[in-house]
Amino acid sequence: MIRLRDGIGADADKLFALDRICFDDGIAYSLREFRWLLRSPKALCILAEDDSELAGFAIAQEAVVRKSRGGHIITIDVAPVFRRRGVGRMLMDQIEERMKAAGAIWLRLEVAENNAAAREFYTGLGFAAIGRIPDYYRDSVDAIVVEKRLRGGSPVATFV
Repeated sequence: MIRLRDGIGADADKLFALDRICFDDGIAYSLREFRWLLRSPKALCILAEDDSELAGFAIAQEAVVRKSRGGHIITIDVAPVFRRRGVGRMLMDQIEERMKAAGAIWLRLEVAENNAAAREFYTGLGFAAIGRIPDYYRDSVDAIVVEKRLRGGSPVATFV
């Protein structure tokens, strides 16, 4: 049974190891970055565990754009054996709930334009494309910026 909990500093090595499985070099975060994120008072890390096995995790951070409070999803990782079992949705639902409770009116993230499965996942969660960042990822892959409104209104900003 999958259980969610907040990430702590001692989880950095596990997060780093799973991130290396989920993402290529140049996209995956360093151990130092995970340690920093787990200490940051503005970051939120939620882990999904099946017994003591790490099924996945999501990290988000408070963000302010043009005086509008929101949240930025830094990464979401799901172990290959746990994919398509609802773990990603559980993590995203928890991030959304916690960010909304903290006053966020939107959530935003970047997704590789060539990652059709991830783009479909975010669309299914209610995210809509609001822009593109050229050459954001390794090998000159563009990022599609997607946003979900947590409270009424239109996107905060759009990109070219």
